[in-house]
Amino acid sequence: MLKTWSLIFALLLSVSTTAFAADSSGDDEFLYSSEKMASFLFMQHAIDRKDQLIRSLNNWSEQTVTMWHNMTKGQGADGFTELLLTFTAMMIIALFIEALVGYKLKRLCDRITEQNSLDWRQSLGLLLLRCVFSYIALAVFSVVAYLIPLTLYDTEDIYRVSLVAILNMVISIRAFAIIAQLIWAPHASGLRLMNIECHLARRFYFWSVGFIAVYNISTTSWQLLYQFGIDAIMFALIVPVNGLLMNSIAIMFIVLNRKPITNLFTDGREASTLFTQNVRQMWPTIITIWLLVIWAIWAANEFLGYYSQADQITPAWWITISFPILDRIIFVLLNKLKDITWLQSHSFERRCDTFIKRTLIAIRTILISAVLYHVINSFGYDTWEMLAASLGNMIDKSVDVIIVLVIAYAVWEVIQSAIERHLPADAFVEDNGMASLEGEGGGAGATRSETLLPLVRSFLLVFLLVCVILTVLSIAGVEIAPLLAGAGIVGIAVGFGAQKLVQDVISGIFFLLDDAFRRGEYIEAAGLRGTVERISIRSIRLRHHLGAVQTIPFSEMATVTNLSRDWITMKLEFRLAYDTNVEQVRKLIKKVGQKMLEHEEYGPHFLLPLKSQGVIRVEESALIFRMKFTCVPGEQWIIRREAYRLVKEALSANDIHFAHRSVHVLLPDQPDELDKSTDAAALQQQTIAKAGAAALTASPEIRRQDKIDDDKANVIGADADSS
Repeated sequence: MLKTWSLIFALLLSVSTTAFAADSSGDDEFLYSSEKMASFLFMQHAIDRKDQLIRSLNNWSEQTVTMWHNMTKGQGADGFTELLLTFTAMMIIALFIEALVGYKLKRLCDRITEQNSLDWRQSLGLLLLRCVFSYIALAVFSVVAYLIPLTLYDTEDIYRVSLVAILNMVISIRAFAIIAQLIWAPHASGLRLMNIECHLARRFYFWSVGFIAVYNISTTSWQLLYQFGIDAIMFALIVPVNGLLMNSIAIMFIVLNRKPITNLFTDGREASTLFTQNVRQMWPTIITIWLLVIWAIWAANEFLGYYSQADQITPAWWITISFPILDRIIFVLLNKLKDITWLQSHSFERRCDTFIKRTLIAIRTILISAVLYHVINSFGYDTWEMLAASLGNMIDKSVDVIIVLVIAYAVWEVIQSAIERHLPADAFVEDNGMASLEGEGGGAGATRSETLLPLVRSFLLVFLLVCVILTVLSIAGVEIAPLLAGAGIVGIAVGFGAQKLVQDVISGIFFLLDDAFRRGEYIEAAGLRGTVERISIRSIRLRHHLGAVQTIPFSEMATVTNLSRDWITMKLEFRLAYDTNVEQVRKLIKKVGQKMLEHEEYGPHFLLPLKSQGVIRVEESALIFRMKFTCVPGEQWIIRREAYRLVKEALSANDIHFAHRSVHVLLPDQPDELDKSTDAAALQQQTIAKAGAAALTASPEIRRQDKIDDDKANVIGADADSS
């Protein structure tokens, strides 16, 4: 097998050399550019390596004898048997001590595996605890196993070197298996962090552990062969063959698990676009080609002895291999942000999804850039130096700017979540006045936090934006000290030139600190009434119950009358005839009040029931009765309507009717010379005219009762001295 691969490599190098010779044969003057000279030297080096490989193959039998002699210290089969028995004894003793010391640890790990937790923090904690217990047991195994070869053999003894190398291989495989158990949890479905089925978790676990096992076994074997005396050129051939083997296993895993891996990234969702559908179908082919390209570059550098360049491309291969696992681990951890209690808010889940998508895009971009960076460096170019030479210090500045933006974005998300936690779901929804269509205003408003926190949110957003802009300008090399000084001068100018604006802002701050009004409350300020819809830094917007929008600067508000705070008392008046039984009316109103308290709809809104206050004044044509009730703000309009209706029905049932206004006109005696034939219609018109004149001289109190907008008359404070 080894000779076969050697011949293949030799053939490839021969073809490359022939092609180069054919290309250069047309140049009669042998004038080479730097690129052609580099190609010539490269091909000459490749031909030399090919010749070394052929010579090494010719004495392969001698190499095998030398390696066998070195491995057994010249003792042949007896030496190999001694090495094998020592390794077996080392493993048995170490495993026995591990089982003896870690018996309780193993029982604890088994108990943890059987746990079932719905909280990801508990699941992660239990998995990490099991991981710690497993590593403690592995540490006991390692200490005991290392003591045997270190005690039995000297430092330079080949048996000691072989046993330590093999032991390192075993420990590496077991250590990775513990990490794989943490990631996939194949036998702990109740603690598994990834949302995958048990059979898929076990399959991915065994594939990943098997891959690492094959890698460690093959790598350790070739390294021991090098220690035993294999030629360097043969070692340079074996290493690429080993890489091809690992590549083949990775490609086989992709082909056999294509659908589960796709579902792991898509969660079973259908492709939204044609591009997404094509990517889902073609990604195995793309990854396969990419792995083969990386292997080809790495194998060529390894075979030709360019070990530094081969080391440059090795991280690119490992990043490509581990990319799906890294991506899903980051995705799972970011999704767990949704379960953090102190970040919860009404829109946090939606914003968190956006944050996760952007973070994944950024991380994937970084990983892809790292892969390309190492691939380019494998050709002998220093990518970072090239970019720095062409772009100057723009790369460093761009990185700093990106870091600032990411930190600011994270801080803003935390601030927004902390504020939204104390607000209802519709706190940030712009009020368009539709809420005022029902009722006549005066309802209970929002809490103080719901009023102030949106303003705090806007202030912090502006402050954060200003800080980010100044920081970015500072990173870009702009001197921000003159900008700050200029801003101070502008602030002074604004203070002198816009005193009204400053007065508005300061007045608004003190109104809010005094808790004079809140969003959603019905207030009267500057002679205007309405429901508080919006509070800005310099003004307040009121929505009148008839629909008008009124904007009032804070400096215009000398006094604020809040009609929605805590409770509201309404006093209702009606007119009855002089001969009405006052005591009977009081009892009827009391019965109506008790009946209204028992009503299932508006009964719970009463703070004090409907009761009579008796006769409050006497007018020319009627007795003026008053009744009152106290309720929560916003419910007074419905209760007032029902109170009037029920009281009227109760009075009518007892033959008590409302009195009508009347005007009594006393006419002077008719003179004797009045013509008997005066038309009756003319006399009637004269009487009506005199009655109208008398009505115009009615008392101001009667005209006040006829006012169309009687809200101000009806909605008043509690009467402290009323019964």
